[in-house]
Formats: sequence, structure tokens, C-alpha cells
Amino acid sequence: MNGTGLSSAQVTVELSDCSAQDAAAVFDVLRTAFPQDAAADGAAVSPPGAGGGATVWTETFAISGAGRAVPSGAAGTLTRPVSADVQGGYLAVDQLRAFLASVFAVSGEGAAFGDQEKDVHLCLANR
Repeated sequence: MNGTGLSSAQVTVELSDCSAQDAAAVFDVLRTAFPQDAAADGAAVSPPGAGGGATVWTETFAISGAGRAVPSGAAGTLTRPVSADVQGGYLAVDQLRAFLASVFAVSGEGAAFGDQEKDVHLCLANR
């Protein structure tokens, strides 16, 4: 066994075109639905030489099942639409996208399909 089953359940979420507050709102909802055993590995990354340019917020989640329901009123409110790039195994990405659609208004803006993973670009907004 090569362990690909475990890695296919890992989904990386990159948020851009948003404030730290909006990134926290999305990631807090995801952490509630997909609790992690270890401390969150979230990071803010600015491209080299960006000089105050765009910031990308990144976190990886272990997806097992459809995700826990978020208590009513616990979903954060976004100040503006957020761009989300989601990468991981087919089933895990589909589960995460379905969960996001239960909390936010989600529109798909593109996808790239690989042998064992797919990348999906989404736009998240308030319902």
C-alpha cells in the first residue's frame, strides 16, 4: 500500500482577494466542520517582491466524510466575495465544495483535472 488514500483526503485551500477577517471567517467554518488533530497549519503568503501586493491565505484540511454541520449563526459573514482555490483528491474536493455550498453562495469559475487530484477555483459570497 502506498498511502495515497490518506493523501487524497488532504485538501489545500488557498484564499485570495480578501482581508484577514474574511479568510478567518472561511477557515473558522472549515475548522468547525473538519476538526484537525494537530494545530492548524494556516499561513499567509505574499509573493516575493510583492511590496504590499496580494496576500494568499493557505490551510490544509483532512477531509473525512461530508463535514460536521456548522451551528446556525456560526457561519462568518464575508465583507466581499472571496476567491478560493481548492486542490486535492477528487472525492475530498467534492466533499469540501459541497460543504462550502451549504454555508456560502458558491460559484465555480474553473477546474483542472489531473490523474489523482483536481484543482477547483471557486468564488465564495454571503448567502
